[in-house]
Amino acid sequence: MLLPLIPIISALAAGGTLVPHVAGGMIVTGTAGYVSGTFISTAAISGLLGSTSALFGAGALYFSGAAASLIGSAGIFGTTIGASGLTGLLMSAGIIASTPIWVPIVFAVGIICCGYVSFRLFKLNRKINKTPIGCEAMFTKTDAKIVEKVIKRLGKKLNSIN
Repeated sequence: MLLPLIPIISALAAGGTLVPHVAGGMIVTGTAGYVSGTFISTAAISGLLGSTSALFGAGALYFSGAAASLIGSAGIFGTTIGASGLTGLLMSAGIIASTPIWVPIVFAVGIICCGYVSFRLFKLNRKINKTPIGCEAMFTKTDAKIVEKVIKRLGKKLNSIN
């Protein structure tokens, strides 16, 4: 899966943009038009998003568990008895009386953002899965932006490995 993405990553790094192609699928376009050798078929996008969705889900599960244990709880009825994590430490030191209001707001915004990304990936995967074998799906500009971000992140990770 990596070799077909090399010209796409190079074209995106040079300032190109991933856009929906007239025949279905996606292609990188630059100042002079379409960049040859950068067409991504529906099947390639399906494989790319399949691995990305699994990594995103695992990361979200890890983050939610780690954040909950790091922040901790305020204990029984807001006292320091049974308090744990960072909140318990700060309450025991007398720095805070209870959990500050920004903590649940930050987590609510994070959950909403993760939910939106998951929903967009779900819709894109559903579109790809409903496409008959041998046919190309017609993508939107929003779909192209999502796939472009995934490919750019993959390119950054590959550059950091080398």
